[in-house]
Amino acid sequence: MITYEQAVEQKRSKLVGIVDVLASAHGSKMRAYQTVGQEIARSPTWVRRVIGRSPLVRIDLHDALNIAALYDRLCARIEAAAEHEEARADVLRSIRHAVVEGGRPARDGVDGPARRGAARAGGSAARVAAAALDAQEAMDAYGSTAAARVTRG
Repeated sequence: MITYEQAVEQKRSKLVGIVDVLASAHGSKMRAYQTVGQEIARSPTWVRRVIGRSPLVRIDLHDALNIAALYDRLCARIEAAAEHEEARADVLRSIRHAVVEGGRPARDGVDGPARRGAARAGGSAARVAAAALDAQEAMDAYGSTAAARVTRG
């Protein structure tokens, strides 16, 4: 059996986590309080009071549900961003492999423009790295499934 105080502390810890993530993203704790308050239909003052354990504030059931839903949405966004970055890193690794291999065919047998240009002197590696920032171009060049994942992210 869970007591009211335990339930409040669980929601408070989630609220603290949400505010910390948003404060680092927005650069301002006050802006994070405002954003959280808007998302859960409460005022920024209410959010600050909950985090500060004020005895004047109460977390009702609808507040707890809204906090849980916001926490779940934030976690899903963070996971999606992490998957996107992982896919982008996969594309960069495959391009780096193509540059290191030079003119030799890669394991997948695809001969991309970056691989052909890798043997040239100068800033070819910089051009390849810049091309990696455009996932569609990387997918065209390599046909990589990792590049396809980046375009969906």
